[in-house]
Amino acid sequence: MTDSPNKPAAADTEAQDEPVVLSVPLSRHQRILRAVARPRARLAQARFSVPWSGLMFIAVALPIAALAVMIALLNSPLLDIKTVKVEGADVVSAATVKQLVGLKDQHVMLADLEAARQRVATLPVVKEVTVVRDWPNGIKVVIVERTPWGRWRANNTVWAIDSEGVILEGLAPSSDGPIVTQVSALPAIQAGVVVDTKAVDMAAELHRRGAPLPLPGILAYEWSLGDGLVVVTEHGRIIFGDANGFDYKYAVWDLLEHEAQRRGEPLLLADLRFGLRPRVEIGLNVGRGVRIHDYTAASVSE
Repeated sequence: MTDSPNKPAAADTEAQDEPVVLSVPLSRHQRILRAVARPRARLAQARFSVPWSGLMFIAVALPIAALAVMIALLNSPLLDIKTVKVEGADVVSAATVKQLVGLKDQHVMLADLEAARQRVATLPVVKEVTVVRDWPNGIKVVIVERTPWGRWRANNTVWAIDSEGVILEGLAPSSDGPIVTQVSALPAIQAGVVVDTKAVDMAAELHRRGAPLPLPGILAYEWSLGDGLVVVTEHGRIIFGDANGFDYKYAVWDLLEHEAQRRGEPLLLADLRFGLRPRVEIGLNVGRGVRIHDYTAASVSE
């Protein structure tokens, strides 16, 4: 007999030998993660759509609403300027500043702040000024005033000037440093006029250095449009002019004072504006020729 009857039995044996996989229950942590992931997946799969008519309505309604709000703000009396605050005004009057600003009862959004700033800036004592809105219905003006730096005498009056040469009114001149006296009629001195700060700088440096010799001493510093800065000594006048070549001019003055001392005659005039050939008056002799060979050495010829 054949073995065919036994084959089904072998198949059953093989089926019984296959492993049985049993599902493992999810842990509590896994169940929570799955519960959270389901809504996210649904949201990712969702498709939102806005009708075209809705988009057109939004596009038209938003500008109209913004325009309506703007019109309401421009017509609101709540934004009319009621207060003007002034900061930094010590010398200049706060009342004067407010009058120059002139924005009271104007709309805070429409007020011309730049024009107001320019009006306040015309005050000679004002160096810098800022005008800003102080919401909801105010203006704030911040001022930086000029401070005394030097002294300038004109028309029998000693004026305070700041570091930019502006004549200051209402501020006491500094008690330190030399006084430069203007002997020319121009410029006409009044508050706000700008004078030559270089002349004040030179006078301060000469005041620090002193004259080349103990005698003659320096009596005063003068300034004019024609000559610039002039040092008045006990013997005469030393014309420096402008600040160009200041150290060179001082060296020439030193040389000339020593030459005058050697001769036993006073140095009456030295015009140092002509570089290598200054105009010189020593004693009673006028127009002696002096030629400067270099910065530190010179020779004097009669």
